[in-house]
Amino acid sequence: MNSPKTHPFVGILLLMHAPLAEAFLAVSMHVLGEAPENCVALSAQIDDDIQRLTEKVAQAVNVLDRGMGVLIITDICGATPFRVARQLLMPGKVALLCGASVPMLVRALTYREQGLKKTVEKALSGAHDGILFLDCNEEEENSCAAS
Repeated sequence: MNSPKTHPFVGILLLMHAPLAEAFLAVSMHVLGEAPENCVALSAQIDDDIQRLTEKVAQAVNVLDRGMGVLIITDICGATPFRVARQLLMPGKVALLCGASVPMLVRALTYREQGLKKTVEKALSGAHDGILFLDCNEEEENSCAAS
């Protein structure tokens, strides 16, 4: 494992409803071919105590911060993981993205050596670019166009 002094990058916390966080981490391992360093999955369970979950998340953020900040990625805006993460936001130090997608996560993991701001920008562009609508003309089955 690289030390924070020689290889700093943004830490990533996947905070989602169970079992999504672990599934997103597994998918990232599959896509990238290895387990991403300094990336942790933490699933919110239906019976979690909010205060205890908040403490676990705060502890994870402290562990993940190697000096370039931490990006917390949640699944649903307004749900428990989002509300817990929102309490821990600190400008330039802890950022939050909700509406998790695999393209968002892969971009975040790929660009996190460039700092928190750039990691957030790239993750958002990955989420946006990862959404594609294909509309096929019923009269011509083979004429599908990306919109």
